[in-house]
Amino acid sequence: MTEYFGHSLKDRPVEEWEPLEAHLELVTKYAQVFSAKLNATDWGALLGYWHDLGKFDSRFQTYLMQANGYLLHLEENSRVNHSSFGAQHALQRFPSPNEKPLTYLLAYCIMGHHAGLPDYADDNAEPGRASSLSARLSDTSTLISLDEIPERIHQMQLPVLPEINFRRSDFPFQLAFWNRMLFSCLVDSDYLATEEFMSPDRTNYRPAFWDNAIWTAMEESLHQELANKCSQSHSRISEIRRSILNSCLEKAEEAPGFFSLTVPTGGGKTLSSLAFALKHRRCHQKERIIYAIPFTSIVEQTADVFRNLFDTLDTDVVLEHHSNVDPEQEKYASRLATENWDAPLIVTTNVQLLESLFAAKPSRCRKLHRLINSIIILDEAQTLPVEFLKPCLKVLQELVTNYGCTIILCTATQPAITYREQFDIGLKGVREIIPAPDALSNQMKRVEVRSLGPVSQESLLSNLITHDSFLCIVNSKPDAARLFEHLKEQGASEGLYQLSTNLCAVHRFQKLDEIRARLAQGKSCRVISTQLIEAGVDVDFPVVFRAIAGLDSIAQAAGRCNREGKLDSADVNVFEPTGDGWTRLGGYLKRTAETTLTMMHDTESPLHSHGWLSLPAINQYFRLNYWSHKQEWDKNNILDQFRVSLKDGTPEFYYREAAKRFRLIDDYQTSVFIPFDEKSRQSLSRLRASLMSPDQITATMQKRKLLRILQRYTVGLNQFAIHTMLGKDISELLDAEGQPTGYFELINLSCYDFNYLGFMPQQAGILDVSQSVF
Repeated sequence: MTEYFGHSLKDRPVEEWEPLEAHLELVTKYAQVFSAKLNATDWGALLGYWHDLGKFDSRFQTYLMQANGYLLHLEENSRVNHSSFGAQHALQRFPSPNEKPLTYLLAYCIMGHHAGLPDYADDNAEPGRASSLSARLSDTSTLISLDEIPERIHQMQLPVLPEINFRRSDFPFQLAFWNRMLFSCLVDSDYLATEEFMSPDRTNYRPAFWDNAIWTAMEESLHQELANKCSQSHSRISEIRRSILNSCLEKAEEAPGFFSLTVPTGGGKTLSSLAFALKHRRCHQKERIIYAIPFTSIVEQTADVFRNLFDTLDTDVVLEHHSNVDPEQEKYASRLATENWDAPLIVTTNVQLLESLFAAKPSRCRKLHRLINSIIILDEAQTLPVEFLKPCLKVLQELVTNYGCTIILCTATQPAITYREQFDIGLKGVREIIPAPDALSNQMKRVEVRSLGPVSQESLLSNLITHDSFLCIVNSKPDAARLFEHLKEQGASEGLYQLSTNLCAVHRFQKLDEIRARLAQGKSCRVISTQLIEAGVDVDFPVVFRAIAGLDSIAQAAGRCNREGKLDSADVNVFEPTGDGWTRLGGYLKRTAETTLTMMHDTESPLHSHGWLSLPAINQYFRLNYWSHKQEWDKNNILDQFRVSLKDGTPEFYYREAAKRFRLIDDYQTSVFIPFDEKSRQSLSRLRASLMSPDQITATMQKRKLLRILQRYTVGLNQFAIHTMLGKDISELLDAEGQPTGYFELINLSCYDFNYLGFMPQQAGILDVSQSVF
């Protein structure tokens, strides 16, 4: 019998290559472990053995002889299609009408394990270029003989569908989601098995498991930090924070499911929610904790808090993952930075979490099975875009109903996405952790919010300059930079700072440390910031100015004013930018600001009778912004992409179309490395060397470590900025063969203000300076 190989090793004799059956066995071993969490071990086994049946094709074996290497496997550069035959064999092996729907589930996974989950059909594709499941199943050119495949493999039996709590109206979506989870098990298994053969050093680097000792140490570190905080302060606010923490620890013993943690800003939600999660994990044997946050800048800040909290542990328990990579522009380089979330505590963005739940690409789906039996903390859950509410809430409900997840809706206002009569798609069965949120809101009132009405830049500057210390939050980076420059020109430069994501994270944290020190010492401290400072940043200003925004954002801004309750009263001044010099709002920011303006102009609004930050006012805000826009809850018809044929039960899933439509970000950012300090310069130098190394297998683990370091030295630029600056201001790093890697670095250092402003798009000659708002 001919010898068949699963993977080759570049410039190594065939005796050292991996036998195909050995690869199938190893993938199956991983897949059975992962799919056991779905009660689908036999499905994992069948996919593990059948996913690469096409490699028994002599044409593929010939190709391995001609060109080999690790990248071939991940990128499928081979012109020999080896991922179709396993799917075709499934339909041939199980042809009966009762079996057909199940075999299609296998076919989606097998067909997509390299190129991604396919659409059921693509009738409009060019001749010969159809990539749909239907087209590839009918492609006779990929058929091979079964003679060379061991009978024990190709004669395996079809499993039955495990028991799932299906709802009649949601059955197609639920079935498609279960299949995506199964696909995740296969893809991660294939990656890990391939890595184990191709890069054993990297496999050895991965932790085998996270034992209870690690979790116990994490709880002890957290409670030691909380005890230290309590001993340092005995203020009224500190007492309230202790009460919030105690409520979290008490509720953590309850059964898994949905919880809400409704705590005003300054109440210590971040550490209290983590305390809940750690105890809940221990009580209910959960596997990991995922902290999902609306904005990348807050991810960086929260991950930094957690790293400092656990820095005495022997192992790195915090994984920060916020690479908002455009799925359509994904390259091998970006995959190296993408994790399979095999860590105890993951801090990520809502974009990364939610888009992955509707993804088709293997690298994005790979981590999904890690969500099973996990605890997910959704920070500021009310920031979900209206246009995606229905699919988002549907998938969150599914994670709790069928995948053993506990989800905590962490919010400073109220859980706006829970079920109610006027919001029938809301989440059901949500339990509030705080006994009396209304009373807590009144207890923690430390500011008065008032409207300044329409304000020109000149008028605002005249007001700001009268204060020795203030925080002014605006809606765009250009606005922040302009106000900063004007204040400097008017002689208000003492203790003057500007914060935005134009500063790389390390630069931004340095400035925040300086700001906190000046505030603690009672020195003049004037800060112009985008909304990145509104959550997860512990600062305490005597007065705050906030450009008009959603009422929830204004509540967040208020949390940076008189945070510790040291003043008898403090003002949060909301102004409407008018006249020249302001950036026009669009999209989400425009709609939420207009909702607040509607309430301001309504004399009957509880905003006037109860106060800006009262729960009745917040309730009205969400009714206007969310609940009354039923026609927009699934504006892109994402849920319609999953259906089951009424004729024969065929699952007609359009995974790629759904992923294309489910894009929370329209303008994805590309990270550019900033040589900010000696550590970043050395890391960049080492990254260049590892990319140029001819031995990419050995260099892979080093690149992974370097990318984690350099992640904190990046600014995000849109494609227009990249195109404008490439070659003269930024350069793309190349590999050993002179090919672009997808990594970029700033080479014209005059485009970065290392003192105040960070990246300066106007200096780079970029006209579109409002590329993003944070």
